[in-house]
Amino acid sequence: MFIDHLGMILFPGVTFLRIVGRIAMPLFAFTFAEGCFYTRRKWRHFFLIFGLGILTSAAQSFLYREVQGNILITFSLSCLLIYSLDAFKRGIFARRVFGASAGGLALVASLAAAVFLCCFSGISVDYGIGGVLLPLTVHLFDFRPFGARGFLSSLYSPVTVFALFFLGQIVLAVALGGIQIFSVFSMLLIVLYRGERGKRNIKYLFYIFYPAHLLFLWGIYFLFLSLSEASIFSIF
Repeated sequence: MFIDHLGMILFPGVTFLRIVGRIAMPLFAFTFAEGCFYTRRKWRHFFLIFGLGILTSAAQSFLYREVQGNILITFSLSCLLIYSLDAFKRGIFARRVFGASAGGLALVASLAAAVFLCCFSGISVDYGIGGVLLPLTVHLFDFRPFGARGFLSSLYSPVTVFALFFLGQIVLAVALGGIQIFSVFSMLLIVLYRGERGKRNIKYLFYIFYPAHLLFLWGIYFLFLSLSEASIFSIF
């Protein structure tokens, strides 16, 4: 991600940096989906991502002079869809009509909001509706937590998860075109995942790193810009 934004902000002519940066989004999408599944404080998790997304998107919108929704806004929409889908599954397997209906309505409303923001609002949301839907592929067929037995419980396996996520990546890469096809190389790292948590809990470091590294890179950009303008004026 840092390499990608380094190329975007400071070295826009160096395509290689953007190519390397293509592997970042799928890695975040996969691990974000896992985070949504395992976190116990789901709404706190959502508001943390959404809040950071609003703050950083507002800063980006000011710099680019157009309303933008960065990757945290994308994943906030993914988060709503994942939680709504889980509520729908829970209601279905518990045979609770109200719970299933509420979950279904929440899922439809979340999907409608995502489609509107990504496709019709005029807001430039990172990776569009395809980016919003990609994290859903990770636990789409996971019915184990809701009491599934037999065939339904066997649908979730590393093979099916990786295959479905890889298919989602290909569809997204084709839809976006250009160098986005290089994002599929992220699967070389994703298949190493074994469903185990790391030894150190440093997730908040990554939440801090996202706005911090953007602030750092934009600070360097404006510093060089001001120095360049000062040298031009000094000539005259």
